[in-house]
Amino acid sequence: MPAVMEHLSATLDWLYSLEARGEIYKLERMDQALALIGDPHLRLRAVHIAGTKGKGSVAAMIDAVLRAAGYRTGLYTKPHLVHLTERTRIDGAEMPAALMLEYIMRLRAIYERAGLGLTFFEFTVALMFLYFAEAKVDLAVIETGLGGRLDSTNVVHPLLSVITPIGFDHMDRLGYTIAAIAGEKGGIIKQGVPVVIGARDPAARLVLSSIAGQRQSPAFMIDREFSYRSQAPAHRLDYRGLGLNLADVDLALAGPFQHENAAIAMAAIDALRAGGLTIDEAAIRRGLGTTVWPGRFDIVARQPLTILDCAHNELAIEALLETIAVELGPQVKPRLVFGCLEDKQWARMAAMLAPRVSDVTVTRATPKRPLDPEILAASFAGRVPVRITRDPLEAIGQVMAESAAHDVVLVTGSVYLVGEIYLWFLAREGRRGLFPEAAV
Repeated sequence: MPAVMEHLSATLDWLYSLEARGEIYKLERMDQALALIGDPHLRLRAVHIAGTKGKGSVAAMIDAVLRAAGYRTGLYTKPHLVHLTERTRIDGAEMPAALMLEYIMRLRAIYERAGLGLTFFEFTVALMFLYFAEAKVDLAVIETGLGGRLDSTNVVHPLLSVITPIGFDHMDRLGYTIAAIAGEKGGIIKQGVPVVIGARDPAARLVLSSIAGQRQSPAFMIDREFSYRSQAPAHRLDYRGLGLNLADVDLALAGPFQHENAAIAMAAIDALRAGGLTIDEAAIRRGLGTTVWPGRFDIVARQPLTILDCAHNELAIEALLETIAVELGPQVKPRLVFGCLEDKQWARMAAMLAPRVSDVTVTRATPKRPLDPEILAASFAGRVPVRITRDPLEAIGQVMAESAAHDVVLVTGSVYLVGEIYLWFLAREGRRGLFPEAAV
C-alpha cells in the first residue's frame, strides 16, 4: 500500500501540474479528447446542472433520489473538499484512489501520444466520462465547473438541463450583468431537451426563457410550473409541480436555502418522471431525507458547535446568515474563521459578516489565488475584533482551544478553506475521507 500511495502522489503531482496551463474554454478540444477514448459521454444518460448558487446541493439531492429509486448513478461535482476522488462518485461512493491512478496513467498515455495538452479540468472531465461509461451507470448527474456555454462538461447530451439561481460570481469570465451571466449559464440548454429553471431574477428569467424558446426546450420555471412552501425552521417543505404534488417532505440538509434547492431538485425529478423514468413518491422522500452534502451548513462538532460552510460569494453568504438566524437564533454571533480567494467580492462579504459575528480570525486558503489575510483583515477592522493567523489548521486549532462549550464557531469564505480545515476534524475522528470508496 505505501508504494501505491507514493505512486498515486507522484501521479497526482503531474495531474495538478496541468493547472499551470490555466483554463481554456474551447469545446472543440473536449470533443477531440473524448473522440480519442471512444466518446464515452455519448453513452451516458445525464442530468446537467449549471447555476451560481446551490448547484452542488441540487446535484446531491437528485443523485440521492435516483439512488433511492434503484438507479445506479454517477455524480460529478466540483471542486472537491479533501480528496480529488470525491468529484467522481458512483452510488454515493468515491472513485477508489488506486483506480483513479490507473485511469490517469491510461489517459495520460493516450493524450501525450496524440500531442493533446489538456488542462487540469479538461483531463478530469474526460476521466469522469470514461469512468461512468465503463461502469455502466444508469444515470449521471453532472455539475458544470464554471459558467456553462463553454464549460468542458457541456459536450454531454443530457436528458434534462437544470439551472439554479443566478448571481454575481466569476464576473471577469462570465460578464458583469445578470443577463450576461444567465446567457453563459443558459448555454447548457440543448435543442429539444427540457430545462428546469430555478432563477428568480427577472433579467435571468427573461434570458433563460428566450434561450429555451429558441431551442424548443420545454421550460419548467420556479413560481410558474413549480413552487414550494417552506416550513422553516423545520427541515420540511411542500412541493407543487406539473405532475408531482408532495406535502411535508423532510430534508436531511439544514437551512432555509436548501428548501429552494430541494424544490429545484424535485422539479428535476418531476421532469424526469414525465420523460419516462420510474421514481415513486417513497423514493423521493427517502432520497431527500438522506442526502449527504458535506461543507454546507455542516455541523462537525458540538462543543463548541462548529459549522463548516462553503459560502464563497454574496448570494451564498446571505443564505448562510439567514440559516444561522433560523437554525440557531438571530441573537447568535459565531466566532468566525474566514479566508477567500482574491477574485471574490471579499469587501462586500466582510461587510455582510462583520455585524453578525463576535470576532474574526482571518487566514489564507492555500490553493488557487488566496487573498492576503492582511488585506482581508482591513475589511473587518473597526467593525469587529480581528486577528491574522495565516495557517488554516493553526487558525481552527487556536479558535477551538479558546472557545467555551456554549460558543459557536463558523468557518466560511472559500471551498478550499473548508476543505483544508475539514482535515483537522477528520483527523480527530480517525477518518481518511468524507465518503466511502466505491466497490470496484
